[in-house]
Amino acid sequence: MELRQLEAFVKVVELQSFSKAAKSLFLTQPTISSHIVSLEKELNVRLVERTTKTVKTTSAGEKLYEYAKEILEIKEDLYQEFGAKSQADEAIVIAGSTIPSQYILPELISAFKKQNKKIYFSINHGDSQYVIDEILKHKVDIGFVGVKDENSKLNFIPFYEDKLVIITPNENHYKVLLEKANTLENLLKEPIILRENGSGTLKSAERFLESKKIEGSKLNVVARINDQEIIKRSVSKGMGISIMSKKSAQDFAEEGKILMYEPIGEAIYRRLYIVFEKRKRFSRLEKSFIEFCSSFYNNIEK
Repeated sequence: MELRQLEAFVKVVELQSFSKAAKSLFLTQPTISSHIVSLEKELNVRLVERTTKTVKTTSAGEKLYEYAKEILEIKEDLYQEFGAKSQADEAIVIAGSTIPSQYILPELISAFKKQNKKIYFSINHGDSQYVIDEILKHKVDIGFVGVKDENSKLNFIPFYEDKLVIITPNENHYKVLLEKANTLENLLKEPIILRENGSGTLKSAERFLESKKIEGSKLNVVARINDQEIIKRSVSKGMGISIMSKKSAQDFAEEGKILMYEPIGEAIYRRLYIVFEKRKRFSRLEKSFIEFCSSFYNNIEK
């Protein structure tokens, strides 16, 4: 068994494609296939199921993938320990849900790169469930999400406390509502735009509504949109109200495009988390990035 065979196998699993793995490693597809076949013969197991359109990892392949990742990561540790130039690019592969990727990560990455100028990032974006799935599929190493999963394979580190607010069109009707008693109850009778399922913001909003004994089925939901910017624009055009991160709504509120309401004594908070696999072996650079992110914001209760 050789390292280059394990490298080929890991790329096939992560990219779910022989051709993409070949392109990534600057090899031919027959060479990649030969490496996988050699591993299967040596271990006397089927590692991947091949079809004309997909590549699916077998249970044995999943086990080998875990070992192969650890072996390759140990190799990188050795390069770093002895000051040799690593054969791997100085890259960190991450994924973020909407709020972290659009409003938090640009700030974090910019600050981190001032200390590590040669590093570059590969960033994927989706909702919280997408990020968690990508971690479990070994497609990304570090995730940033707005919801904590109970999966025993994952570690969640809180790094930011996000405040949710209610935003409304900047119209006289809503200015009057915001000045009335029972503001929250009156606002929630208005047409409302919610996030789609899988969103951490939606789950936090639902928990808040439940705490106020407000049934989601009784809300006048006029749209479900999974893009914060589209929601803000829709609210600014008078479609209805919405519940979203204060950090994401701040710019439109400051520009006078929307009104922002923070329930007095009824603040809606949620934590944002760094997520990764418990068994994951990180390079020194990845460890440094996680430590940097976890301590960058000091306004979170540890």
